[in-house]
Amino acid sequence: MLSRKLSPLIILVCSIVLFGCTEEDASKYKWTLQSHAVKTSIDYIELEKMTDNIRLMSNGRLDITPKSAGEIVGGPSIFDAVSERKIEMGNGWPNWWSGQHPAWAVMNAGPFDFMNLDASMMFFLADEGTSLANELSAPKGIIWRPAWWPGMEFGLLSKEPIRSLEDLREKRVRIGPGLPSEVLAEASGAFTIPLVPSEIRPALENNNLDAVEWTTTAGAWNLGLQDFSSHAIVPAIWQPSVLADFLINQSAYAELPEDLQAILETAIKSYTLTTTLMAKKEDVAALKQFKENGTQFNRWSDEDLIRWRQASDKILEIYKNRDPFSKRLIEKKQFFKREYNKYYEVFGAYE
Repeated sequence: MLSRKLSPLIILVCSIVLFGCTEEDASKYKWTLQSHAVKTSIDYIELEKMTDNIRLMSNGRLDITPKSAGEIVGGPSIFDAVSERKIEMGNGWPNWWSGQHPAWAVMNAGPFDFMNLDASMMFFLADEGTSLANELSAPKGIIWRPAWWPGMEFGLLSKEPIRSLEDLREKRVRIGPGLPSEVLAEASGAFTIPLVPSEIRPALENNNLDAVEWTTTAGAWNLGLQDFSSHAIVPAIWQPSVLADFLINQSAYAELPEDLQAILETAIKSYTLTTTLMAKKEDVAALKQFKENGTQFNRWSDEDLIRWRQASDKILEIYKNRDPFSKRLIEKKQFFKREYNKYYEVFGAYE
């Protein structure tokens, strides 16, 4: 006859069977996510919501603390911090990692790249883009994921009017590193300076910059650039379909149980869609704010566009000849763009 008292071992076994609770499942994982973004930006606000949702969906088992621009590390240093596991996750821009490998400079949108953010989203989410990016990041112990798409950037903001590429000759221009800055320098003869967000506004205010590129209309407005610039020249030829990215330390990711990995991946995809669409809506509103604030707009001339194209073709050839991976990446993006354009020749806008 069985004793009415159950042994502690039997109780533990029954608990596991009934509730599926294991020691690994009960473990808690605390991560830090260093972002490039300032606290007031839509992408950082949505990042806080994403980490809150991860905490909620995992019942507190995966606790990710986001850090705004520069709190732990900033700019290109985010990549090494993730690689060395000083932080478990990072959020930045692919061209910021060009010091790690030249192909990162062409991973992001370059001049005359994908002209629509949906083409870039398709390439990275449904075609080979993410796989190609992980070929570059894996040797450094990093998992790569697209974060969100600002789409077409704003343009150049300045105190004095810029009406042409010639007006930029020997001017000091803040622009992100890699392909965009190299093409701008080649086309205009400007000096390009890759300042991080916290440095941009003071440099513009103190006349240490003549013009500033900083993401989209909403991004520029949230950074307060309208306070020190009353002129803009558009469009942002250097990055028509720019994307941000997430970097995840491989070892930290591998330590997560499968359900937490799935929660993280799902939350990232939700962040990608939500932030892309919400940010674009904010861009529409921010453009109106710039106009109401008195910003004067100029556009590149047809002659300037020819110079932009020539400079872009020249720099891309340099990248193609620099290493086999860059050549393969450029050619795959160009092939995808051609196929995309062929489709929209039939199914494009009719008004």
